[in-house]
Parts: sequence; structure tokens; C-alpha cells
Amino acid sequence: MKTRVLAIFIGMLMVAMAAGLANGDAHTAQYKGTAMCVMCHKNMHKAVVEGYQKITHPKAMQKADAAGAIVADFAGSPFTKDKVAFVLGRGTREQAYLDANLQVLPGSWDVKSKAWKATPAADGATQCVGCHATGYDVEKKTYVEAGVGCEACHGPGSEHIAKPGKDSALSAKQLGMVCGSCHSAGKDTSGKYAFPVGFRPGDDLTKSFVDAKPTAPGRNQQYSELMQSKHGQMGFACTTCHDPHGTTGIATQLKKPINDGCLSCHAAKIKDLKTHAPAAPADATCATCHMPGGQHTFKKPGA
Repeated sequence: MKTRVLAIFIGMLMVAMAAGLANGDAHTAQYKGTAMCVMCHKNMHKAVVEGYQKITHPKAMQKADAAGAIVADFAGSPFTKDKVAFVLGRGTREQAYLDANLQVLPGSWDVKSKAWKATPAADGATQCVGCHATGYDVEKKTYVEAGVGCEACHGPGSEHIAKPGKDSALSAKQLGMVCGSCHSAGKDTSGKYAFPVGFRPGDDLTKSFVDAKPTAPGRNQQYSELMQSKHGQMGFACTTCHDPHGTTGIATQLKKPINDGCLSCHAAKIKDLKTHAPAAPADATCATCHMPGGQHTFKKPGA
């Protein structure tokens, strides 16, 4: 038990030390764009910059005419390609599309099956863009940068650029809320938007977002699930297991392969997966039983 508690404490300490909020006031500073961040950090943090450019975040939203943005085959599509103004998703698993008025078009492209799936009508301006773009203004329906840029997680960078200095460390709780500002199910306090309007890194997410506390599997609700789990109650942050910059190259931006990551805390009770679950399929991982449907509740099977 002592070994496990020590591992958890060290993990949380590393999270807090690694979490940087661009120095300055996140609410008074101005957005400058990822390109500006890269100008300096491509040398001092080369692995971070290169890893980030390979993950899905920077292309969470793209203009339709961006090179390689659309991966769908429009033969047999429920709408014509010329209707697409914006693309949601890099196209690793699925892509959705918005028209020029930020309305979700009635079909998404499933990359694996290479087929179209019906998509319910939705107002992308209130349900999507706030998490797919950086610096989104809900009143003007404009954004500073398409995609999840550096400043979406580190805060607007004008004051940092004007006076570079040591970044402010976020606590594990604050850091989890940065991820949770988009990876949660619920609404802002007005009940209109599916994201927390006005939230900036370092803020208390509960002041601008009402979590729906989902119990069934769903999209982009990992933080909502984590906060209902024992892991969340013990103070785990998303970055305890995940590398937000993708420097490891492991699927879903994990810091370690699934079983290695779980056993880094649970090794005191579990020798290995084979002895822990002898009836499990050969290709099973800890997540097979404890994260069905990708849920971040980490419950025991049947619980």
C-alpha cells in the first residue's frame, strides 16, 4: 500500500511540475497563435513541438480548402462537397463537417469502414466550435485559430511573449480542468453551450460548466467519467497517464503502454495480466475489462 501511495504522490508531483501556464493573466493577455509559440519553442522544446504537430489537436478544425483536410469520398454522400466550409477532426477515425454558417452537415465519414453515417442536425456554433478552435468568441462567432492551439491549454501568450519568464505551475486539479474544459459532457452555466464559455487555463471549471455526470459511454466525456471514479477522487489528472504533446508516439497519447502504465501503480497487488486474468484473450489489456467502451471510470468488471 505504501508503495502505491508513494507512486501516486510522485506521479502527481511530476504532473504539477510539468504543467506550465504561460506567465501573465490568462484573462487580460491576448492570443498570438501557435505559429508564434513555435518560433521559440521549436528549438528549446523540439520534441514537444514535433510531437504536438502529429496529434489530432492542431487539426481538430480546419478550413475545407486546407491541403488534405477532407478525407471522405463524396460518392454517395448525403450532401455535396461544395457545402463543406469547415472540417471537424483530422480524419484518423471519423470526420464531421460544417457549412459556412457553422451548422453541422447531415453526415460524418467513418474512416475505418469508408462509409457515411447519419449525423443529427446541430448548431456547431454552440455545440462544437468552442472546443475545436482556439480563442472562440461566442458572440461574434469568430476564432483566433482553427484547431486546438498551444494557447488553448496554456492560455493566451501575449504577456509571456512580451516578458518571457518562468511559467506558473498548475496543480493536478487545475490541470485536469484544462482537459476537462473540452473532454466533459454537460453545458455552460447558461445551458446553451456544450463548452465552458469564458474558461481560461487555471480557472475553476465548476464556475463556468455544469457537468452532466454521464453513466453511459459517450464521446469527449473522459474527464466527466474520471471525476466519478476512484482515480479522480484520489487526485489523478489526465496527464498522470497521458502526454498532451504526444512526445511518446504511443496511441491515444499515453505516456506508457496500457499495461505498463496501470502496473506502475498496481504492481503491488497484480503481478501481470496473465496471472490476474487467466481467462482473458491473448490480446487483452487492463483497459479491456476496466475501461469498456473507452470509459474512464476504471470500475471492476460487473461493478
